[in-house]
Amino acid sequence: MRLAFWILLLVNLLLFVWGQGFFAAKQEGHEPERLQRQIEVDKLRILKDDAQPVTPAAMSAAAPGAALACRRLEGLSAEEAAALLSTVAALPTWAAGQPLLRSEAPTHWVVIPELSSRALAEKKKGELEKLGIKDSEIVEAATQGPFAVSLGVFRNQQLADEFLQSLTKKGVRSARLIQRTPPAAKFAVELRAPAEEIDQKVPDLLPPQAQVKLVDCGAS
Repeated sequence: MRLAFWILLLVNLLLFVWGQGFFAAKQEGHEPERLQRQIEVDKLRILKDDAQPVTPAAMSAAAPGAALACRRLEGLSAEEAAALLSTVAALPTWAAGQPLLRSEAPTHWVVIPELSSRALAEKKKGELEKLGIKDSEIVEAATQGPFAVSLGVFRNQQLADEFLQSLTKKGVRSARLIQRTPPAAKFAVELRAPAEEIDQKVPDLLPPQAQVKLVDCGAS
């Protein structure tokens, strides 16, 4: 047993010496060989690339006249909004957002309608003042007759009903509650263009009869 142990130990020792390359004069791929083939390692250095990536911000700053302004056109009809988008699409430095619908809810009008003359309207107004109702207004060429006396306009129907009931309790018998239909829906379009161009050229993009308002995009 002791002899077998020494034999195994001797075999392992020979295998270790052989693996280290002591029996080869020169073994290809050995670690000292690779170190010898490295030429002037101490002189290697990392070169800095002077070219910098171009960011969108840098492109904007470099482009001449790149400062953009934003304006919102309000009060456009559907046809005017469509025509504006078509026109702006052909301008390379301009951009337009999608039209925003500016619809209005119906309003509720408390009014004394169908007064045939201003004199009659003045009389009604005087009667209201005697009852302590001072916030009234004579409306000429009204939809509710040649003349009318307006007592209030409400967006909330419940508030309008309560106000009419309070008038009735004060002795006002001729007042009526009328729902007023809003005008046709209007649209708003935001435009972005070079600041020096936008205010000057916008009027040229619309038909002369267009009744629109030009405001900053941040304005409410």
